[in-house]
Amino acid sequence: MSTTTLSTRRVASAPHRPAPLQAGWHRALVRELSPQAVSLRVGERQVQARQAFSCLVALQEGDSVAALLDDQQQWWVMAVLERGGAQDVRLQSRGALELHAERVGIDARDTLSLAAPQVRLNCEQADAMGERLNLVGSAVKAIGATLSTLFDRVQHRSQQHMRSTEGLDRTQAGHMELQAQQLLQIHSEHTLIDGEKLVKARGAQIHLG
Repeated sequence: MSTTTLSTRRVASAPHRPAPLQAGWHRALVRELSPQAVSLRVGERQVQARQAFSCLVALQEGDSVAALLDDQQQWWVMAVLERGGAQDVRLQSRGALELHAERVGIDARDTLSLAAPQVRLNCEQADAMGERLNLVGSAVKAIGATLSTLFDRVQHRSQQHMRSTEGLDRTQAGHMELQAQQLLQIHSEHTLIDGEKLVKARGAQIHLG
C-alpha cells in the first residue's frame, strides 16, 4: 500500500472540527442560564458568554440573541433578537435602576403591579382617579395641614374610635342620631342644649343635679 493511500485514509477518518470563529458579531441561541455565565450555541459550537452591562432584558432559554466575540475571545450577549412563545419581557439589573426623563408614562392595559419592601412617593401634587380605590394595611398614617373629603356616603366601622381636637369641633347635619348600647356620656365645663321648639328627655329614671 502506498504512502499516499495511508495519508488519505487518516485525513478521512479524522473528526470534523468546526472552523474557528472570527471576532465580531454572531447570531446565537441561548441554551442554558446560570448566575455566572450564559451558555450559547453559535453554529455548531457551544460557548460561554456574559451578558453585556447595557443589555437589561432578562434572558430565557431558547432566545435568539446577538452575540459579540471581542479580541480577547470573550463572548458577550448584546441584545435579544427573537423569542418564541409568549413575548413577555422582564428588565433586570444587579444594581440600582433609575429612570431620568422630562416625562415618563406607563400604560398598562390589564394590571400595573408594584412590589417592594418600601415604596416612596415624593412630589408636589399627586392625583389618583378610579372607579374603586382600595387601601389595605395594618397601619395607615396621614399627616398634613388640611384634609378635605367629598363623598355621597361615608360608612365607618372600627373596634375603637378615638378623636382629639384642640380647637372647634363642629358637625352640621339635617338629622343627627347617636346610639349607644350601654352608656352615652357628655361632659364639659358648660353644657348648652337649645331646642327651638321642643326639648324632650325620656327614661325609666331621670336625675338632675
